[in-house]
Amino acid sequence: MNLIELALAAETYFQQQTIIQQTTSQCVRTKNLQASCDQCAVLCPTGAIGLDNGIPELAPEQCIRCGVCLHVCPTGVFERSDSFQKLLLNTQDLPEHRVVDIACVHHSAPQATAPAVDAVVQTKNCLAELGVSALVGMLAVGVEQVRMRLDACAACPLRVLQPNIEQCIAATQQLLSVLELSDAIVPVYEAEPDWVSRPLHHNETPPMSRRGLFSSLLNPEATLKQQAINAIDEGNPSEQLPRERRRLLTVLRMLTKPMPEIPEDIGLFADGFVQLVVSDACNACGLCERVCPTDAIQLAKDDDQFMVIFEPHRCIDCQLCVDYCEPRALETYGAPSLRDVLDETRLKLHAGQMQQCTRCKAHFAGPPDETLCPVCQFRRENPSGIRLPDALLAQLPQATREKLLAVNKMHKGGHPQIDSPN
Repeated sequence: MNLIELALAAETYFQQQTIIQQTTSQCVRTKNLQASCDQCAVLCPTGAIGLDNGIPELAPEQCIRCGVCLHVCPTGVFERSDSFQKLLLNTQDLPEHRVVDIACVHHSAPQATAPAVDAVVQTKNCLAELGVSALVGMLAVGVEQVRMRLDACAACPLRVLQPNIEQCIAATQQLLSVLELSDAIVPVYEAEPDWVSRPLHHNETPPMSRRGLFSSLLNPEATLKQQAINAIDEGNPSEQLPRERRRLLTVLRMLTKPMPEIPEDIGLFADGFVQLVVSDACNACGLCERVCPTDAIQLAKDDDQFMVIFEPHRCIDCQLCVDYCEPRALETYGAPSLRDVLDETRLKLHAGQMQQCTRCKAHFAGPPDETLCPVCQFRRENPSGIRLPDALLAQLPQATREKLLAVNKMHKGGHPQIDSPN
């Protein structure tokens, strides 16, 4: 295939892809302008995603619809239909699928591969569309090793996407390292002299032999896997998790189900997963619960006591709860337990006693010797002062922020965190 044919193929590819939809309200930057997440803009190969006043904006005329943003955004801002389900179902149904090559639609000779390979699956789209959940998912349906074919990327008009594919492979290997399966996903960069021809299966039109059909009907385990894959994107009206996280949790459970009991001390050191700690400074205000986009942190309280609950499988490490916590009681550290993530464990991070404010009668967390809630205590010390969390203060216009700072300086005991603008 010459360069002109490749360019035409790229144009055809672009025209066949459906438009990517953007839901800006789901972005962490709409809730905190000081948020540092910029993965979509950094990884977009054509610069189609820019940060307009800190908020991501997709320019349709620059977008090549490669699909990278579909799985790198931790909150699921970008979405469109893809081939995730078909890839897993079709790979599972291959007569032989111990070692499988995954090649993109532009590969000119995908069927030529290593002797150890059982079959080659050619996707409809560029491999950049496949996220970590898709690579782990192929292992979950029975593949022992997935070889990502990058040996044709250098001559492809979409070669700018190769670093994105490599980053996804590296992230998958890091995730699988806790299960000692990092060698199960490997990139292939060059053809070898001893390569042979293997069956080529197109992901959109997979062959189904009678043997494969009856095997799928008579194998209860395979049927259960198919049901799990088919249901993975149906969603739940009460579920707040982004699509990529839902997929990853499902395939991880499928992958680890036949394994021996996973020790409690094995941490899931992977991007987007983090552990949370709550200090005694917590005043049970509940702001962390309200700003969390995935309901990962919850506050249970009554008139007498409170408890902070954390679900690590839901946390996407957006840092909103840490940024908005006024008493600085929250901190992220290390990695959650793989067992807690797989079991959707609800961890009790902190508990304390509730007191009743003698002035406003509101209940608040604090020692018995405190008679005023934090709000009333501040009002007593600063009759006309205004107090805002740092994350909110930083989002205000410069002129407004300076006025608030001037008001605070007029009153003794002004909040030390906002004595000077950032």
